[in-house]
Amino acid sequence: MKRLRKWKPRTLNKQIVALSCLILAIILTVVGILQYFLMKDFLYQNEADAMQSQLHSLPPALLEQDDDMHQPFLFDRSLARIDTSGTYTDVSEENGLSSPRLSQEELRKYMNSRDDKSARYIVMEDEDGKEQLVVIVADRRFGDITGYVQAGTETASINDVIKGQLQVFFLLAIVALAAGILLYTRVIKKALDPLHRIIRRVERTNAENLSERVEEASEQIEIKRLTDAFNQMVERIDNAFQSEREAKEQMQQFIADASHELRTPLTSIHGFLEVLLRGAANNPAQLYPALESMLKESKRIKKLVEDLLLLTKLDQSENMQLQNLEVSTVLEEMMPHFDMLAGSRKVQFSVSGHLIIAADKDKLKQVLLNLFYNAVQHTDSEHGEIDIILGATEHDAEIVVKDNGSGIPKEHLPHVFDRFYRSDSSRTRQQGGAGLGLSISHSIVKAHQGTIEVESEEGKGTIFRVLLPKKRRNP
Repeated sequence: MKRLRKWKPRTLNKQIVALSCLILAIILTVVGILQYFLMKDFLYQNEADAMQSQLHSLPPALLEQDDDMHQPFLFDRSLARIDTSGTYTDVSEENGLSSPRLSQEELRKYMNSRDDKSARYIVMEDEDGKEQLVVIVADRRFGDITGYVQAGTETASINDVIKGQLQVFFLLAIVALAAGILLYTRVIKKALDPLHRIIRRVERTNAENLSERVEEASEQIEIKRLTDAFNQMVERIDNAFQSEREAKEQMQQFIADASHELRTPLTSIHGFLEVLLRGAANNPAQLYPALESMLKESKRIKKLVEDLLLLTKLDQSENMQLQNLEVSTVLEEMMPHFDMLAGSRKVQFSVSGHLIIAADKDKLKQVLLNLFYNAVQHTDSEHGEIDIILGATEHDAEIVVKDNGSGIPKEHLPHVFDRFYRSDSSRTRQQGGAGLGLSISHSIVKAHQGTIEVESEEGKGTIFRVLLPKKRRNP
């Protein structure tokens, strides 16, 4: 087995050539075998037909004479007459070629009449061990069979002709096989050239050139499929690398932002503790303001940690308790809260129709609260106006939160839902924001299979639009 593996071709070119030549050799061998049997039967049949014609044209009286009148027929043949009792009279025994003897059953089986177009024959050995092709015809007189006439000829000469033809055939087969090897090698090598070019291109592929694609102009369907499959694979790998790089960059940015947000309150707490340890703890006028400041910063840290945990759960689609909600009812429940946050700002509600959605009630309220709080932060405390509008599209319930505040610069719009992103860091920091409210809102809406959009023009206000899939009301 190991020896067979050792001799097995290792390249695809050689394997195809070897298999092609093996198949060609098998076909030629089968053709040679078929040719041998067909040619043998054809030559035997021709010789049998010739002897049958000669026997039918031979006068019966000629066989009964003792002279040499029948010698021209006996040239390289055996000749015998058999009576109805099965007694053989070998006419050709003096000629050196004895007649094989058949049984009565064989005589009847292989007997030929004048009406037979193709002679029935039998191949058998005579008393001297020579193989003969034997033909038997019935001797009829006045409509009755009075005996049989048997003629035979040696098959050696016919077999010599067959062997000669087979030798020529196998010589030509060897030449054809050699020519096939040369032709197959060139043709298959040319046919596999596109594959070799693809292999060389694959060998050159690495992380630095994943944007390149294989362009192989070939009419071969398999090569086209291989090229398309390779390009699709490279594209998937490229996308995976891009996603990995983006995720890595986002993680690094996330860690940096989270560390920065945590460092600020921790630094404040650390500073107050140092002041207290240096003696301020014994001074009530310094102690209580310091404790209040530390409490405020600890709440800020707690809120930041809770927001980060919430984002993690939302990324994993956890902790969502969906139920059928009527959006207008949720808004009505939140109106007192909105009024309290708005202060002197003008708040207007516009609700049209009864829209039912499948949502987590607490998470939906958190989205609305974040958007409203964002509007409060960016509008004037005296002249600010905030509109909350409930409407519907063909498939979604639409909640719009609109304000007339400072607006968002155009270059910041693509990043408003990024974590820790703040277009006005000084203002939000003064108000305790960490830049996670809109990120949380975006993740909650996405977890509900919805979308959130923003439109803004600097100095003219901002519009946040939330679209959530609506459900049909039960009849």
